[in-house]
Amino acid sequence: MERDRDAAPLPLGDLLAEGPFPPHHPGCFGCGPANPASPRIAFERRGDTVVGTFTMDERHQGAPGVAHGGIVAAALDEASGAILMPLRTSAVTVKLDVTFSAPARLNRELAVTSVLRAREGRKYFIDTTLTDGDTVIATGRAIFVEVPPEHFHRLGATPGELSSIGI
Repeated sequence: MERDRDAAPLPLGDLLAEGPFPPHHPGCFGCGPANPASPRIAFERRGDTVVGTFTMDERHQGAPGVAHGGIVAAALDEASGAILMPLRTSAVTVKLDVTFSAPARLNRELAVTSVLRAREGRKYFIDTTLTDGDTVIATGRAIFVEVPPEHFHRLGATPGELSSIGI
């Protein structure tokens, strides 16, 4: 289902205040401080928008001097999941469409922004944008589906390990 990118974002409620978020968990690929491959995206809530900042380095390289497209897509996926943290919702990616617009240069501070555009039952429709200053690097359109906390526990998470989403 197509969503209007110009529609106002849905409200994120008041379960998580404005300001910085904790990482999803220490070993998270996108934001985890204990994962040596992580670009350590630092997310914060700004109203009904979530913004993450990070810098990619040679660990994330594709062609010389630029990030691999997979890490760009991973950053958009990570931001899609982060928009659900204020809702304390456990959900998983079921679809991510990425449009690449410009190379993501290494060793530059990048910003990834996400907004929740719609919700239908268990489905969340999320839009993301990765930028380098005023340059749009890539955009993403994601669909996440809410799952019970047991989904993550069956896969190895221990109770309390994903406290960032309330499980």
